[in-house]
Amino acid sequence: DHVSTQVLSQSGKTGLVSQMPVVLIPVHFDRSQLERVPSCARSVVIRPFITQDFMTGVPAVPGKDLPLEVVQKMVTEIMTVPGVSRVLYDLTSKPPGTTEW
Repeated sequence: DHVSTQVLSQSGKTGLVSQMPVVLIPVHFDRSQLERVPSCARSVVIRPFITQDFMTGVPAVPGKDLPLEVVQKMVTEIMTVPGVSRVLYDLTSKPPGTTEW
């Protein structure tokens, strides 16, 4: 959360996003299929969200609502956190999703 929020702040784009949940999920994409070794790596989901009332809203689409450079910098910085194997970007609107995750 801190890493992605810091990138958004340093880029001066904080005002473009109403909320940005950052969720750690127990999914590791880069495991070897041959080695049945348990993994402690996790994936991170970021969901920059735009809303006026928090009752409805849309995702901040990369390249449209958020510059691609900012999104790529978030991904690059999050990937430096030990134990993170992948960064995913959630494009769910509300409804059907919630503003949280």
